[in-house]
Amino acid sequence: MTHETSLPDTSIASLTPRQQHSAVAYITQTHTAWKTARQPLETKWQECWDAYLCTVASGTSLDNTSADRSRVARPVLYESVESIHAHLLKALFPADEHFFSVVGRTEGDHAHAGTIESYLRSKLQSLGFYEQYALFLKQAIITGSSIAAVPWVQQRRRRRVQQPITMLGATLGYRTEWQNVMTYNGPSFDVVDLFDVVMDPNVCKFEEATLIRCLDKPLHQLKQNPCYSNLYNLTPKPPLPNAHKTARKQAVGLQSSLNASTSDTVELLEVWGDIWIDGTVYQNMVAVVANGERLIRFEENPYDHGQKPFVFTSLIPIPNELYGIGAIEKCLGLQHTINTLTNQKLDVINLSINNPFTYLINDDVFDPNTLVTRPGALIPVKSHDTLRPIQYLNNFTVAFTEIADLKAEVQEATGALKFFTGGDASNGNRTATEVSALVNGGAQKFNHFVAHLENTSLEPFLEQVLENAKQFLQQPETLRVSREDGSLQFLDILPDVLRQAQCTFRIDGSASVAAEGQELDSIVRFITMVQQYPTLRDKVDVLPLLKKVYRRLGFKDEDQIFAVMGGSENLASA
Repeated sequence: MTHETSLPDTSIASLTPRQQHSAVAYITQTHTAWKTARQPLETKWQECWDAYLCTVASGTSLDNTSADRSRVARPVLYESVESIHAHLLKALFPADEHFFSVVGRTEGDHAHAGTIESYLRSKLQSLGFYEQYALFLKQAIITGSSIAAVPWVQQRRRRRVQQPITMLGATLGYRTEWQNVMTYNGPSFDVVDLFDVVMDPNVCKFEEATLIRCLDKPLHQLKQNPCYSNLYNLTPKPPLPNAHKTARKQAVGLQSSLNASTSDTVELLEVWGDIWIDGTVYQNMVAVVANGERLIRFEENPYDHGQKPFVFTSLIPIPNELYGIGAIEKCLGLQHTINTLTNQKLDVINLSINNPFTYLINDDVFDPNTLVTRPGALIPVKSHDTLRPIQYLNNFTVAFTEIADLKAEVQEATGALKFFTGGDASNGNRTATEVSALVNGGAQKFNHFVAHLENTSLEPFLEQVLENAKQFLQQPETLRVSREDGSLQFLDILPDVLRQAQCTFRIDGSASVAAEGQELDSIVRFITMVQQYPTLRDKVDVLPLLKKVYRRLGFKDEDQIFAVMGGSENLASA
């Protein structure tokens, strides 16, 4: 095959029926091949989800006929995931939620940086970004990788609008009209199930890899979307059962239920990247195949930035590999062992409390079918040797000790150390030097996670949001922001200002994640030192530092508090 550039006309109408058939065959076969190549990895992902959801099947090979056997899954890895997740969110999004700042490339661009930053913060708040990113991050912690779709969404809704009736400049009344009103025009952040997305296994960089996403959409929505065509006589098709999704639903108490006769669902394969058709490569395309048999979308990437509208990250990256390692992947064996020891211990305790008995089968007085073991029960036997209890060892100390050691190893392997997550040394056997070493080492490891997530997910997302706003924002928007003195300011967001400004983003979370308490102490000591030297007092404005300390303590009303206290001159004199 020889590489060629994309053809000028890349719509479905430009393809012959043979080319459309070839495109469908290429997409479906490629999806199957990449899915098969990734099957061992998906099995490991499912194990991680089972461990997080405390599914009994994870690490307990019990016979279904053994109804009296214990089936307990210890939430050890669940606790590790929740601990790491909480601390990563706290580090990525500080208390004041100002986790990023916009910096202009030139002096003229920087003059609009504040307005652009306020605009982006407003859009993130309207789409519920912080809640969605929390789900995105949890998937990365569990499976090692996570992906989210970040398209620009324009939602319209038919609403009744009151239009004035005027005559000669006077309003005589109002009439009701139905209009399609724009209800939302902004970015989206939709977490995608990692099992639904496959990428070229031969490419180690997400930016260069072709992506195929499997999703289900109602047929009536496809007909209302102008992006799709060739829908004539397209028949709805119920989605195929997905073992991974079914297992997760059952783990949270849900059962899959779908009535095929009333289903309006169409199964789609959505491709972003290069597509081969009869020896010709169509570069940076988006194509959609419906029900594995019909091409309903085929066009060049509609986004001006030319990137896939997705954000992909890994928790622990592997050199020269696309997918990463999760926080709990390497501890699955330990979790299985803890489950096994716990269930064995419970089974032995159950046997010790409810001892089984042996009996002589030729005793014509004793009837085993009527035997009931209870306090004060009388059991008729011909001889006292007819019934004999089976004795078991009652020493459970070994099992408890082994489980405690395994839990400590899980905490060390996952990074969810008590020294690191804010706890203390529960056993009291570590010296102050050992505790300090654990804290510093854990903080450095944690800081690496935060910086990696910022560079691979937060910064690319903000860049795509800004680029999409330049492309799709057609009408000016008015933004309401609060000033430092508590008053309101109304900013006009002009499309031309966004298109002309060239900006970069600075993510601030990792700068203060190592030791937040130590950072606050250092700031306070610096302010005290400044106040002691008159030459420094005149050159250093301590008000921003005091505001930063106030925000780090968890308060959000610093504008009103410091406005009452006055400027930095009053602070210095005080």
